[in-house]
Amino acid sequence: MKIEKLYSRYKTIISDFHDFMEFIKRPLVQSFRVNTLKAKKNEILLLLKDLELKSLPFYNNGFLLQKKSSLGNHITHNLGMIYIQEIASMIPVVVLDPKPGEVVLDLCAAPGSKTTQIAQSMENSGLLVVNEINRKRAQGLIHNIKRCGLLNDAVIILRGQRIDKILPDYFDRILIDAPCSAEGTIRKSKAVLYHWGLKNIQRMANIQKGLIVSGFRALQPGGTMVYSTCTLAPEENEGVVAYLLDRFPEAEIMPITIPNFKIRPGITKWQGEIFDKRLKSCTRILPQDNDTAPFFIAKIIKRGMYRRRIDYMGKIEFQGSAVEHFYRRFGIDPERFKGYSIFQNKGMSFISTPQVYSFWEIKTIRKGLEFAKIYGQEIKPDNDFIQIFGKKVNRNYYEIKEYQLKKFLQGETVKIDSSPGISKGFVIVTYKKMPIAIGKYNGEEIKSEVKRERRIPM
Repeated sequence: MKIEKLYSRYKTIISDFHDFMEFIKRPLVQSFRVNTLKAKKNEILLLLKDLELKSLPFYNNGFLLQKKSSLGNHITHNLGMIYIQEIASMIPVVVLDPKPGEVVLDLCAAPGSKTTQIAQSMENSGLLVVNEINRKRAQGLIHNIKRCGLLNDAVIILRGQRIDKILPDYFDRILIDAPCSAEGTIRKSKAVLYHWGLKNIQRMANIQKGLIVSGFRALQPGGTMVYSTCTLAPEENEGVVAYLLDRFPEAEIMPITIPNFKIRPGITKWQGEIFDKRLKSCTRILPQDNDTAPFFIAKIIKRGMYRRRIDYMGKIEFQGSAVEHFYRRFGIDPERFKGYSIFQNKGMSFISTPQVYSFWEIKTIRKGLEFAKIYGQEIKPDNDFIQIFGKKVNRNYYEIKEYQLKKFLQGETVKIDSSPGISKGFVIVTYKKMPIAIGKYNGEEIKSEVKRERRIPM
C-alpha cells in the first residue's frame, strides 16, 4: 500500500493535510533522554560532549541530536545513562506526572521507554507495577529496566483486561500506552504499510476498550489515568475514550497543556459519528507541528474521595550480611541502605523499595534491582547497582584513564600501575568520579566484569 492511500482517510480531520504528508514521509530526528537514576544530568552530559545536542524546551531531560550519530553504540547507552526515545513518546509520561512515593501502573509496558521514564519521575521510590502480556517482549522490557537501574519495579505478566479483577481502586496513576495499529510509526519504519487495514483498526479498538475499562476500574478515586496511542485512527483514540465516558459517569477528561510544544484538540465528529464534546480536551500530536511522530493522548481522572493508603505493616526483609560485606570491601556507609528492602532470590541479593518487596497480590517475574552475589567472604556487586549505590566508594576502586575506558567497556582487561587502597578481588571502576562498572583485580590488571550483552561493540 502507498503512503498516500493509507493516510487519505484523515484529510477531513487534518486541515493542513499537505504539510502533514510532507512531514510523515521524512525520517525522524534522533532524540533521547538522560537517565538521572544512574547519574546527575550534568555528569551524563559531560560524557556526551562529543555530540552536538539541543535540549527539548518542554522536557528538562530530553535532547535532540543536531548531527546524526550511532547513539546505540555510545557508552552512555550501554551504561544505561541515556534512553533513546522518540520525542512525542515522552509526552504521555509528562502528562501523567507521576510523583515519588506513589503507586503507579504501566499496563502495556514493553519495550520499557515509558516505564523507565515513569520510574525516573518517581525518583525510584514507591511502587511501579509493570505489566506485559507477551513473555518474549517481557524479557526485552526487563533488560531495559535493569539497564536503567530501576529498583521500584514489580514486573508481572497478565492480560491487561484482568487487572481490575485483582486490584480494583488500587493505583494512584495509570499509564495505558495501548497496543494499536501504529500508523504513527511510519517515520521510523515502513512496516505499517504491509499490515495496515480497517479490520485491524477495529480489532485493536476492541482490545483497547477492554484495557481502558479495566485500567479505569483499577484506578483509585481521585487518581489519574493517561491513555495514549501512536496511531491517528479515531476508532482507536476518541472512539475508545468515548466508550469509557459512556459507561462511567465518574470519568472526567482533563485539559492538557504542554509549554513550548504545540498540540491539537481531539475531534468530536468522524464519518457520521458524533462524539461527546468533552473529547476536545484530548490531545492530538501531529508531525508537522513539532517534527515528531503522531500521537494521541487523553488524561482522565476518576472523580471521588481519595482514600489514603494504609502502609503495609508486615515484616520488611533486610539482609544485613550483603550490606556488611559491601561496607567492608568498599567503605560505603550502611546508612545509605536505610529504608530499602534487601532480600535473596536464586542466590542473588536484590534491593527494592519496601512497597515492592511487600507487593504480593499478583505473582511477579521480577522485583527490584540485583544487589550482589556473595562467594564466602567475597562480594561481587552488580554493575547497575554500583552506578547508583557506589558513588561514595572510598576503597577498592580504580579511577580509569580515558584511553582505557572504551577497552574496559568492550570487555577487555586493563593494566594498572600499583595503586594504593586496592586489594585483590572485585573493585569498583570509576570514571570522572562516577562509578561505572565492576572489575576483578589480580594484583597487576583489572579484568572487565561487564556482561557480554552490555559491552560496547568493538
